[in-house]
Amino acid sequence: MKRWILILVVAILLSTFSFVYAGISMPGKGSRLYVTNAGNGTVSIIDTSEAEVVMTFRVGTWPAGMAVDEGAGRLYVVNSNYGDSTVSVIDMQSHSLIKNIKVGVGPMSMVIDPSSGTGYVTDTENVVEGKNVNKTLSVIDLKTSTLKGKIEVGVGPFDMKILDGKLYVSNSGDWTVSVVDLQTQKVIKTLKTIDTPLGVAVDRGKKKVYVAIHGKGSVMVIDAEKDEKIKDIKVGKTAWYITVDEKASRAYVTRREEGEIAIIDTEKDKKIGSIRSGKEPLGIVVDPEKKRLYVANHGDISVAVFDTDSMKMVSSIRLTLTPESPYSGSPWGLLLY
Repeated sequence: MKRWILILVVAILLSTFSFVYAGISMPGKGSRLYVTNAGNGTVSIIDTSEAEVVMTFRVGTWPAGMAVDEGAGRLYVVNSNYGDSTVSVIDMQSHSLIKNIKVGVGPMSMVIDPSSGTGYVTDTENVVEGKNVNKTLSVIDLKTSTLKGKIEVGVGPFDMKILDGKLYVSNSGDWTVSVVDLQTQKVIKTLKTIDTPLGVAVDRGKKKVYVAIHGKGSVMVIDAEKDEKIKDIKVGKTAWYITVDEKASRAYVTRREEGEIAIIDTEKDKKIGSIRSGKEPLGIVVDPEKKRLYVANHGDISVAVFDTDSMKMVSSIRLTLTPESPYSGSPWGLLLY
């Protein structure tokens, strides 16, 4: 009798933790796609060469943005839930948790400046009496994994990218973009936007910054040398996140409510088309070398894969085996490594 009880306990434990590994071996660098599953507090790893999930591990509550410290071999996952508001530090060999770093309330994204060993996190949303009172970035010392300060920007900083020693931050609460000098960690310029700015991407070669403007369905183009607006590109309603393929001179913008991806020619800064993705596309990333575009479909619980030459969908990767799985839910951010 005791033997059968022991067998039953082992079986339960194995079934409980079997969601962690869906494959035998981990893909090598350059073929790992990390996906934050916001609805269930996990991150899935997709082997892009096989187009399948090979591992899923737990982080905090409602994970959204991610960043990688390549030198240290660490993945940073931003847990955006009010009650959590941490960054999970993950060892990329074992995919085990090293530490949780407490940051500002409702964080959304993170970038890393490897030259200074510093991470920056947007403290996105903390609503008090109907108003968002957040207007800071949390500054993390990557060596000690500790919070070392704050930088005041605009209200509701949402996303950001680094270009030529400057940090470009979209402030969703007051419709601005802050330009932060990374040496002084001070705002050196503030640009007004025509509506709510969300995702940010950069074209290093062309010295441009692209900001998805949600409400007006457009993309703001910024000259990063002069820190001045060049133009607004109409792309359609509900723009969310954006990625740039410098090699092909293209930018891709997710349009969440329409289930579409807008395509921009970054030579002419003009919309040249759109493609259907899935239900509620959010996170987006491109692999210029392999000519693949990856889109996290928040509502479909899937990742769509497109060939960037033909702009045809080549596969759709489900993140769970069944809709009833307790580990399914709401992919948000993507990171290719």
